[in-house]
Amino acid sequence: MLRTSTFLVTLTIAGCGGAPKPPQEPPQPAPIAAEPEPEPEPPLDDAPMLDVIAAQPTEILLDGKPIGTTPISGRKVAPGSHEVTFVDPERGNRTMMVTLEPGDAKTVQSDPPPSLVEASGGATGDKQGEKK
Repeated sequence: MLRTSTFLVTLTIAGCGGAPKPPQEPPQPAPIAAEPEPEPEPPLDDAPMLDVIAAQPTEILLDGKPIGTTPISGRKVAPGSHEVTFVDPERGNRTMMVTLEPGDAKTVQSDPPPSLVEASGGATGDKQGEKK
């Protein structure tokens, strides 16, 4: 009987397991990765755009500041009047005024002025506009 009592006591102690286990919480679902919000569309930009072209690559000044060499395409500028200067060390600079409103797109073009030979009609010596 001692053996049976010892066996029962052993089962009782083993069945206890010590401290009570905390109640199990239901498993949490894995967090769902939030889809990134779509980027907002950029506001419509109504800044005027300017194209500058010339027969030969030419340095350009916009309001007295260099902005590059022609051709210049899609240069955003503030609305209003602007000076576009074609830098020509041989024949002299040419400056043009252009006025742009919001949303405008304009092209400024300059060809070098004709040389004296071209203006005089070539080697014949005839003067332009002179009647024969």
